[in-house]
Amino acid sequence: MQSQPEAHVHRSAKADERVWLETLPDQAASMRLHSFCVECGAVRSRLPARGRSIGFFHNAIANLKAILDHHPSLPKLAQVHSHLIAKALESIPDFGDPYSMSFETQWTIFRSVVERSRSDLDDELIEQALPREPRRLKPAFIDVLPPSTKGGQRTAAKPLR
Repeated sequence: MQSQPEAHVHRSAKADERVWLETLPDQAASMRLHSFCVECGAVRSRLPARGRSIGFFHNAIANLKAILDHHPSLPKLAQVHSHLIAKALESIPDFGDPYSMSFETQWTIFRSVVERSRSDLDDELIEQALPREPRRLKPAFIDVLPPSTKGGQRTAAKPLR
């Protein structure tokens, strides 16, 4: 059995050691400086959407299984399908490395792997299975309101019921 290389913390090269690489493949004049890991040589992804860990996509497989369990017209996701999808993702080198792979690339790979096992699923359903990012806590609108004044006297804003 093949052993996975141990994950390490990427250390980016110094600013003066960065390398010139194409930003867009096969596009003229799209060269930019890219940093890379001095330990393993992986080139840092410059795309705005950072990649996710492999656990994010394992959660997506579990969510897809739950969605299909309750879907009225589509068959359930068999255990063998979820196992094949997970193994296919794990076999791709650096798939779960957010340093070197962007989320767009991961999404494209994930979608194609799921469609290889279950061609009856559309992109919207697969995208619905992706775990949502936790929302940042925002204060309730009522807590942001300044205290109201009533007849010249300042009173605290009352919460809505």
